[in-house]
Amino acid sequence: MKRFIFLFFVFILVKTSIASGQIPEEKLLYPDGIKDNPIIHKNSESFVDSMVNPKSLSGKNRVYSFISIPTYFLYPGSASNNKHIGVVIYPGGGLVNNWIDKEGNDLAIWLSQKGISCLVLKYRTNEKNVKGEFLIPLSTYQDAVLKDAQTAIITLKSFSDKLLFDKNKVGIVGFSAGGWISEKLVFKSTEGTYDWTPSFVGLIYHGNNIGAFQKFKKKDKLPPFFMAAARNDRKLPIKTVIPYLAAIASDVNKSELHIYSKGDHGFGMAYNNGLSVDLWKESFYRWLLDIYETKY
Repeated sequence: MKRFIFLFFVFILVKTSIASGQIPEEKLLYPDGIKDNPIIHKNSESFVDSMVNPKSLSGKNRVYSFISIPTYFLYPGSASNNKHIGVVIYPGGGLVNNWIDKEGNDLAIWLSQKGISCLVLKYRTNEKNVKGEFLIPLSTYQDAVLKDAQTAIITLKSFSDKLLFDKNKVGIVGFSAGGWISEKLVFKSTEGTYDWTPSFVGLIYHGNNIGAFQKFKKKDKLPPFFMAAARNDRKLPIKTVIPYLAAIASDVNKSELHIYSKGDHGFGMAYNNGLSVDLWKESFYRWLLDIYETKY
């Protein structure tokens, strides 16, 4: 009898562990469709498989392009240690791709296991010609992708009662181009009172707009920022981002800035043995608990 109970307990643990790493059902961000959608690609949505890090929680590393219809993945926070916080994640990809697993689902799985509910957004993408120019005018595309970003926040908030998190504790985190989306969204949120206003923002290897920030008049209306970058980032040189990120850390209450010696651009979850950048996700998680004075 004791052996049966032990084996049953092991089975439950294994089953739970496997289930925790699974990617949930992909759902339409706009169930009723998008009227006069300005983002229609001639090519069908597709993805390529990039190399998967053996430590990846999702076990995948898909890179999507030609996204005309945005979708999302919902991750309920663990009920046993619910922190009553929600996070919307915007993966990177230069606005023409979407690294949905490396910079989305992997973080959502990790955070949800720590009691934080997450929504990963597969937003509409742009595309470029052979000269590297956007085919869809940036102003048109920006309006569309910010609408996706806003709707994702509203969508996550709609699950607050079911998933037991606080609607007033829902923020965003973006990687690279996803950081660009986060940045645009959070500064726009200071223009009025919106149901999609983020309560905090994470910029992961993004930030290069010191001039605009210095001129910005509503710094007191900005939510707390968490920022992480690597000194050896070859795509976004640290000397160009430090003035901007440091200014935010200095002027925006409860903000944190983390600069790691190694990691380059696109370190994602940073599953790297021996590198300090591997700690960024834990720092982000602890920061969320700090700003809401939540017990670990």
